[in-house]
Amino acid sequence: MHDTLRLAVASDVRLLPQVMLRVGERGTAQEVEADLIVVDPAHGVTVVEVKGGTMLFDPGRNLWRRREAAGQEVRDPVAQVKRALAIVKRHLDQSRFPVEAIPFRWVVATPDCTLDSPGEGLLPEELLWDARALGEMAGALARTQGKPDGGTTPIGEVRAEAIARALRGRAVEGTPSDAARVAAHEQQVVALTESHRNVMHQFLRHQRVLVRGAAGTGKTMLALEVAALHASQGARVLVTCWHKLLATHLREGLLNRLSTFGSPAADDVTDDPTGRVVVTDLASLAGGAEPPAGADPREWFYEVLPDRLSPDATGGPFDVIVLDEAQDPGELWHLALAGLSVDGGRWFAFADRQQDLFGTAPALKDFVDVAHELRENFRNTRQIAAFATWFGDVETDCLTGDGPEVVKVAVPADRIVGRTTEIAKKLRRDEGYRPDQVAAIWLFHNPWKHDPDGLVAQHRGGEMVTTNSAAFKGMEREVVVLGIDLRPGLPLDDLKRLVYTAATRARSKLVVVADPDQLRQAELYILAGLFKRSSPSTPG
Repeated sequence: MHDTLRLAVASDVRLLPQVMLRVGERGTAQEVEADLIVVDPAHGVTVVEVKGGTMLFDPGRNLWRRREAAGQEVRDPVAQVKRALAIVKRHLDQSRFPVEAIPFRWVVATPDCTLDSPGEGLLPEELLWDARALGEMAGALARTQGKPDGGTTPIGEVRAEAIARALRGRAVEGTPSDAARVAAHEQQVVALTESHRNVMHQFLRHQRVLVRGAAGTGKTMLALEVAALHASQGARVLVTCWHKLLATHLREGLLNRLSTFGSPAADDVTDDPTGRVVVTDLASLAGGAEPPAGADPREWFYEVLPDRLSPDATGGPFDVIVLDEAQDPGELWHLALAGLSVDGGRWFAFADRQQDLFGTAPALKDFVDVAHELRENFRNTRQIAAFATWFGDVETDCLTGDGPEVVKVAVPADRIVGRTTEIAKKLRRDEGYRPDQVAAIWLFHNPWKHDPDGLVAQHRGGEMVTTNSAAFKGMEREVVVLGIDLRPGLPLDDLKRLVYTAATRARSKLVVVADPDQLRQAELYILAGLFKRSSPSTPG
């Protein structure tokens, strides 16, 4: 939408994508993300709310849905854009701009579909930009700008520049390289938001809390925060998860967190199950990282090992238990972990049902006093989050802004594994990414399948990671090249969860390698369609 509009407007029109604004005082502050703000010296300020996918609108119930996600209800874009416009006005008013003299407008854009306007009172035709508007963007903008909500006086070049600076705070025009856009995205450090502070209050008020959230919503950050808080207060703490790689990441993260504010508890962080601040994977906690020869792996990990877990194996019970990626273990593991808690102990679980790759259907609600939902994505660029939304069922607000477009590379099925690695290496060579910024991930192929310690060493050694979607759960890298290596017979919902999980490992740049014909055979029609709409390209 941004690029199409840029070609249609005069050079003095400022286009501000993904503008984050916060107005008000502490305790009453309001935050908003405007998808796009158009600052036109001749016509004023227009706020645009963009909704991707095929939108469906029920005027009788005033409900918006997305067809591709089985009719999933989405937030009302008209209400969203009106709220964004109100906060834009308030922000400019607080910045001492005469808002009564500035023409303001709002628009809802549905660039991926055609949509009949619900009409006056809901969404007038001139305030709707659907797929038809993309072909005549200048005309669509002219119709919108002909219907101001305020005055009609042109704001002029000087005031337009001042308004743009007040809203964005920096220049936004130009076409930087993908590497530069990745670097800019990586510099956007998002502190604890109001929603995270609310969760921390739940941690203090309740003994057992379940935090649900899509990928990138800050679950692992909160897990480390609550573990650090209780470890610093002298509690015996267990932080655990399903995979050894993530456990290593959590252990290093907790150590760094405690060291940052000088807590002596940093000296107690260990993977020894009998320690005071223990961070390890569940299998290692139970003393059996690999099944014996001839044993059924699923039975070993989901039935045998939980039965071995007891306070005797861990040197006694824990005051606080933190379980990350809690959708992975089954009910037997949850019962076993509950048995490691002291009477009145605290239990904090962090889960994303969209990443349940093992079909364990955990009954987490039976183990908690209160559940909290996180709805803001702090990890992925808007482009990556939008791509992942096609395969998930939860819509989140993406707060970290723009980045490179998701690149699709079509190759024959038998070349997917090799080509994925080649592209990852080419990106490192041509765009200058460090090895520790890049991961080559497949849905199934895993060079470290029988050597999880090798994967941990690869990650800790700062090398380019090569593994599959399941083994890299909970982890992330700036750049991910994803190979869609399909296997016959897997249910469509399971495939979509694998794609969602793998794609959201990318923070700033995502390249997808697949065989479009194979995608259609697997009924991944949305992904096949995305390949069809994009021109063949080779990244780097």
